[in-house]
Amino acid sequence: MNVMANVIVLGTGFEEVCMLTAMTEKSVDAQTKRILLMPFVFLIIVAMIGLAAAYTVIIPGELAHTLSFSSLRTGSDEAAKKRVLDWMAENSAVPEQVLAKIYNAAAVTGNRDLILAICLVESNFNPNAESDKGAIGLMGIMPGVWVKELKEQGIIRERDDLYNISGNIAAGAHVLATYMSETSDLRLALIRYVGGASWYATKVLQAQKQIRLAQNADQSLPFSSLRN
Repeated sequence: MNVMANVIVLGTGFEEVCMLTAMTEKSVDAQTKRILLMPFVFLIIVAMIGLAAAYTVIIPGELAHTLSFSSLRTGSDEAAKKRVLDWMAENSAVPEQVLAKIYNAAAVTGNRDLILAICLVESNFNPNAESDKGAIGLMGIMPGVWVKELKEQGIIRERDDLYNISGNIAAGAHVLATYMSETSDLRLALIRYVGGASWYATKVLQAQKQIRLAQNADQSLPFSSLRN
């Protein structure tokens, strides 16, 4: 019995030793893994700190540069707009507030300079102008030819809308776009726009050139100097 008991005790002790050894090995393995991972963790922390520092230094600078550039461009656009409006005022007796509305309506079309040039040649920027042939408003729209189509396109609701600044310019832009789609030549489109006069295209293109010069320079020739 004593021998048997001793064997059992020894067996039990051996199992405990094995368990203790296994636990120790696991602990050693875990510590080893932690030791091996420490350099990588350190590198990750350093990289995160570096990125944070770069963001703090670079991003605000870039943002400031962007804001500064945006402000500069906005100021430049406003200055260019003022120069064009001044040029318009030099070539028309229309009040400045009306000219500003014409400018804004023309800008919406995406072809501002050409639209303004047509307005100048057709009406001298007078929204209530009527030609001897019956052309109406800023861009000289012939109601007998275009009113039906303009209504169908939802550009105007009635004939009198052609005396409205935005309505007339939208109508004129549509008419010009129609001729451009048929000819793909601006000069020919302008000749068709006015009903066949080649001198009209020359005047409009000269006015367009003057508007561009006015936008980019403090001084430009008045359109009256180019009329003859």
